[in-house]
Amino acid sequence: MPRSGGQGSLFERLEPDALPLRVRSRQHMASERIGAIKKHLQWLLNTREGCSQSSPDLGLSDFNDAAVGSADLVVRVRRDIERLIAAYEPRVHVLGVRATPDPEQPLDLHFRLDCLVPIQNVEEKLEIDLLIRHQDQSARVT
Repeated sequence: MPRSGGQGSLFERLEPDALPLRVRSRQHMASERIGAIKKHLQWLLNTREGCSQSSPDLGLSDFNDAAVGSADLVVRVRRDIERLIAAYEPRVHVLGVRATPDPEQPLDLHFRLDCLVPIQNVEEKLEIDLLIRHQDQSARVT
């Protein structure tokens, strides 16, 4: 069943159990689009710079040598996030990336992304929370 462009990855669009485009509501389509964007951001932010020969700048830079929680590390990771999204996620326009420290998890890096996302030709403001775990440097997007 053919699906419209920009609604998730190729494999998500070929999902046989998905509702036809004409049956889905605007809210359902927006939710699908945001979910696909978050999934792609999580994939992007879990890659490491230099791991792709065809795109050497793809991924976050290695920050093992930096002191966790230092202002320099937070600024460097924030810049990497902005650079990566600008280069590899054209559906999102990042207005700002703010560090949002969590006193209960002081070793992890928490960020909030303020973004504009086009949904059915209307720019919608979206906040995306991002957690980069200190232990394994994995990123989780919510």
